Amino acid sequence: MHARVASATVVVAVVLAACGGHSSDSGVAPPASQGPGATGTGTSTGADTGTGTGTGTGTGTGTGTPTLRERIAALERSGAYPTLDRSTDIAGPDTNSNGVRDDIEAWIQTQPLNDAQKKALMQDARATQRTLLVDLNDKAALQKAGEGFGASFNCGMMQFPEYSDFSKFAGKIEAMTANTRQRAERYMRYNAARSGSSTRSPDGDTCEP
Repeated sequence: MHARVASATVVVAVVLAACGGHSSDSGVAPPASQGPGATGTGTSTGADTGTGTGTGTGTGTGTGTPTLRERIAALERSGAYPTLDRSTDIAGPDTNSNGVRDDIEAWIQTQPLNDAQKKALMQDARATQRTLLVDLNDKAALQKAGEGFGASFNCGMMQFPEYSDFSKFAGKIEAMTANTRQRAERYMRYNAARSGSSTRSPDGDTCEP
């Protein structure tokens, strides 16, 4: 079983929290609360004739803790976090058909890494993307997807001075790949289908051209 099975639950939990627990991924935030902070003033006058008039005005403001989705959106606007595709399509856009979602590829290319390291991350992104598209009823295809992870991990160890450095990038790619409710659930189903299986660590140079 590949090294990411344990982290998949965490990825799914975070994504589902960001989606507000709803199947829709519209991105509409709830309105700000109006309540405890409200203040109001009013005056009334009346004559002995039994008639009277009254006026009143009230204003109120309330602020709450930003949701996870709102915090992610703020990070995207600031440039601290990449703006990701959130379409309902599981695969997402891949205009050059290289197996990596366009937004993730763009993020990889902005990282301060050499060409060989970027290629290693692209290989990892392809391996991760395959988990969303593989036929979960095809044991041979599932095994091949697992072997793809093994090859990408081995390549990462070859291209990065410290495996922990590659692992951090790979973790970010994993989270970005499963960035909507639909993708996160599909990734969880892949990990469930692979549960109990094993993949032999590959030998030699497993980096893709």
